[in-house]
Amino acid sequence: MVEDVQAVIEVAAPREQVWRALTDPKLVAQWMGCLGFRALPGHVFHLQPNRERREAGDVTDAIACRLQILDAPRRLAFTWTFPDTDDTQVSIRLTRIPGGTHVRLVHTGWDQFEEQETAAMREGLARAWHHVALPALRRVAEDSAG
Repeated sequence: MVEDVQAVIEVAAPREQVWRALTDPKLVAQWMGCLGFRALPGHVFHLQPNRERREAGDVTDAIACRLQILDAPRRLAFTWTFPDTDDTQVSIRLTRIPGGTHVRLVHTGWDQFEEQETAAMREGLARAWHHVALPALRRVAEDSAG
């Protein structure tokens, strides 16, 4: 069984404010670097890790994502498809805690692949979600009051 990628962070902002950072297209672009995000179930957006392509609006070799679940202000889920691979799924859950919001991200769907095929990819995603994307989400959510 191939393990899921998981990351957790606490944000010093109310859950509704974190939800806004997860779903407002201008704020999502700040923490996730995506192109064409719209908070509509079924909508396809792209994550473009290449800065020059992202700035040009070019989705060549980008990660295609399809928004699946919008359960305000509790859960957002989307598919994650690397070029030439099958879908995996990302789920982000928001829970109220004293002084803010607990954010739990789980990236699943790896059991369809051979573990050795995805080990490096999963390790890289675990680092990126935990050390880059979720801290950026925290920064955007905490700075977006009002």
